[in-house]
This record gives sequence, structure tokens and C-alpha cells, in this order.
Amino acid sequence: MEKKPKNFMATLSRLWSEYSYIFVLLLIMVVYALVIINNGQNFGLGHISTILSSQYTVIVGTIALGMALVIITGQIDLSVGSTLVVTTASSIVAYNISGGSVIVMVLAGVFAGFICGLINGLLVGYAQMPPFIVTLGTMLIYRSLALSFVNAKLGDFSTKAGISSGQFKLLTTFKSYDFIRMQFGSGSLNLFGFKIPYITMLFVLITILFIVITQKTKYGKSVYAVGSNEKAARLTGINVTNVKMSVFIITGVLVGVAGIMQACKMSNVNPASSGQSYEMYAIASVVLGGVAMSGGRGKLLGVLFGAMSYCTVNTIIAISGLPITMQDAFQGVVLITVILIQAVSPIIKEKLDQAKKRKANKAI
Repeated sequence: MEKKPKNFMATLSRLWSEYSYIFVLLLIMVVYALVIINNGQNFGLGHISTILSSQYTVIVGTIALGMALVIITGQIDLSVGSTLVVTTASSIVAYNISGGSVIVMVLAGVFAGFICGLINGLLVGYAQMPPFIVTLGTMLIYRSLALSFVNAKLGDFSTKAGISSGQFKLLTTFKSYDFIRMQFGSGSLNLFGFKIPYITMLFVLITILFIVITQKTKYGKSVYAVGSNEKAARLTGINVTNVKMSVFIITGVLVGVAGIMQACKMSNVNPASSGQSYEMYAIASVVLGGVAMSGGRGKLLGVLFGAMSYCTVNTIIAISGLPITMQDAFQGVVLITVILIQAVSPIIKEKLDQAKKRKANKAI
């Protein structure tokens, strides 16, 4: 008996549904290579290394991991950009006033993120307020607090904390400065001629950790269950309130880690401009990574690819000479196109399955 050839469109639809983030990155990378070649350069590993070490890949990608968890549960967090300012400022101030202690710096950044996430989680989880409204409010509050602090007249404390000219800045007088700024923040590991930034390695390790958490633990399954069907999740014994609150706390902690990365990579933060629109960048990375905005579906591995895709899009815009007035429009078109394909793909798959069933019924 002859085997019937597989339906090509059905196979393609299934592959896109499962690995859309890979196809999106490959397509964007092809465009990136063409733009590089068009500018008279040779596309090589150096260009990929630049993408891997970019703050849009590493810092936004770390934030996007938390955003993905929030979105998978069917919620949203608009405060991550402002939280990044608070955590970066906290880590810088703690580093400076502690005499250059890296441990104190890390603890301060993570703790600040934890508190910001806890506030969001309590208001959304236990007060049952809409996450859009809560995080919109905290977005304004967190940045305003950082701005007020940096503009306050604090005398000698400002000098000791590295606060000047409306920004928080790492002091260069400590022995550990070269380590956190030049080695970790800007350094890289040379592996077979390919430079892998240390900060990128940390991002990859964090991604692997959360892939394991979401795919291999009971908690990870609970996150997906809440996003897929909240009522059904309650009936199975899942504490939906705690799960909803926890994803905001995790996001806050991850933003804290991103804030430490930013402090090491940039050595300063300006509350008036830093982190602007990062909530949109994080959401874009999540969408490009194949996570459904409706909740309940998506892989954390996709966020790694999504962050690289978003960074590559930004790089293409920067080197292509696209007018500033059209740059946001280009990003918007890319996002809408990807979401449109995500929305249409299940419909096409359903139509193909129905056609296959009709064909099978006729054969009977």
C-alpha cells in the first residue's frame, strides 16, 4: 500500500506554529545581511556578535523573559521601563556608598526589583485590579520617584552616591570598577574566534533556567494553565491569585538583574530618558518570540530569538538610513505582520484539517 504524500501546507503550518521565532529571526537576519552587503561590507560573525552583545538583546531580553510569563498568564506589565530606572539607580547608589562592593550592588538591584514587582503583584493579585491600570500607574510612580531623588539636594551624599547632572553614575575610584565595567560589562570570551560577551552568557543561562522552570516544574505548568483557562485552573486546585502575583514578582527580579547589567554596561542611568519605551521593546521581543498575546501559549526559548530579532530590526533601521520619522512606523509594520501571521496560521491549519477530514469522508 502506497503512502500518501504529506500535505505540504499542513506541515509548513505546524512548523510555523511551533518554531515561528526561528523563522522570523532567520528572515530578519537575511534582510540584515543584505543591508550590510548593500553598504559595501562583508557580512560576518562580527555582525552577529554585535547583535548578541547589544543592550537591546541582553537587557531588553532579560526583561522580556519576565514579560513573557506575565503575558502567558493573560496579563501585561507596563512598568518595566520605569522599574529598570529604579533598579539601575539602586544598584549604582549601593555600589558607590558601599565602597565598591559588587555583592551589595547585586543585592540592592535585585531587592529593588523585587519590591517593585511585589507592589504590582499585590495590587493585581489580591486587590484584583486590572494589570493594565496598575502597571500604567506604577510606571508613572517609579520613574517620578527616581527623578525626584536624583534632583533632590542631598549635599555630601550626592557626591558619595555618584548623583550629579540629573543622573546616577558609577564612581571609577574603586578597584572593582574595572571588573564590573570593562570585564563583565564590555568583556567577552573568545571561543574559536567568535567573541561571546560575558553579559550575553549570563542572559543565555537565565533563559535556560526559565525554560526548565516553565517546562519541567509544576509551577511552570500552573502559569500556562492560568493563561489558558483561569476558571479551569481554579477547579484543578491551582492558586490563581498567587500565580498571578508571582509572575509580577519574578518580572521585577529579572528587571533588577537587567538593571545591574545596565549599570555594568553603561555605568550610568538618567531617570528622565533611560528605559523609555522598554516595556514596548519587551512586548515586541515576546511577540517576535512567538508568545501569544492572548495568553496560555508560547515558549521561553522564543524570547531569546525574539530579543535578537528586535535588536536586528533596530540595527537595520540604524544602518539603512531610514528617516527618523519613519523608524517607529517600520517597527510597527514588522510587529503587526508577525502578529497577523500568528493569528492567521491557526485559521489556515483548521481549514486544512477540515479539508482533510472531508476528503477522508468522501473516500469512505
